[in-house]
Amino acid sequence: MCDELGNKDYMFDYVEEYGNTSLCDVTTKAGCNEKSSAYIDKISALSNEELKNTLDRLENMDGAKMKPELHQWMTVRKKIISQLMSVSRDEL
Repeated sequence: MCDELGNKDYMFDYVEEYGNTSLCDVTTKAGCNEKSSAYIDKISALSNEELKNTLDRLENMDGAKMKPELHQWMTVRKKIISQLMSVSRDEL
């Protein structure tokens, strides 16, 4: 499997996508790349209602035609938002 996926980043992407999980922890930012970490900083101040609205908007875009890297980033953002909605704001 490692030979098929190439470098380590592709393997992590595969695990996250097909395992329906995220290696990025929103409370500690462990396993997060710079882009994900910056996104967490940007949206962590939003209320749960605002997060839900953002998640709904992203889910509505799920079937839209887009480049693979944009689809991947949309998936990452949905996972980050889901994690943020499930943690206490005091943990951030």
